[in-house]
Amino acid sequence: MSESGVHTSERVSTLYRKFGTAIYSRCRRLLKDDALAEDATQEVFVRVLRHIQSAPDDATALAWIYRISTNYCLNQIRDRSRQAEPTAPDEMPEGDGGEVNSEGEMMDRNTAMKLIARAPEKLQEVAVLYYVDGLEQEQVAKTLGISRRTVINRLQEFVERSRKFISRDEV
Repeated sequence: MSESGVHTSERVSTLYRKFGTAIYSRCRRLLKDDALAEDATQEVFVRVLRHIQSAPDDATALAWIYRISTNYCLNQIRDRSRQAEPTAPDEMPEGDGGEVNSEGEMMDRNTAMKLIARAPEKLQEVAVLYYVDGLEQEQVAKTLGISRRTVINRLQEFVERSRKFISRDEV
């Protein structure tokens, strides 16, 4: 193996040791299945290996790998939801700008994941971090490297798209 190949392998191994558990937890939280989460974690780190040259430094590497895992898991959920007929939730969140309702829940988790999987990628990232992971808007902004105003706008767009999708399915 070349010297750069050894360095690449060591870098991925280091990232896996540091963040593997967090990424597995992330995949498990999204996929709700231990075996699928294990497979997803492996696939995420295969993708990390493929793109290691574009990996950020250690200070922001977790956010980068987190994004890879989120996108991978959402694609898995989207693929599974195509095989199953989606069910509409009883209600959408109250409030404006994508704020959570008084119970602190956006909606039924399975329905939320189906709606997230149907959203454009830029909305998926924000919706997952906010509704699934429970991060505050400021934390979402910092994780994604965007402004809090952008987070608010994307959450609002996600809620609007979700309402339209649900009302279309109920007709």
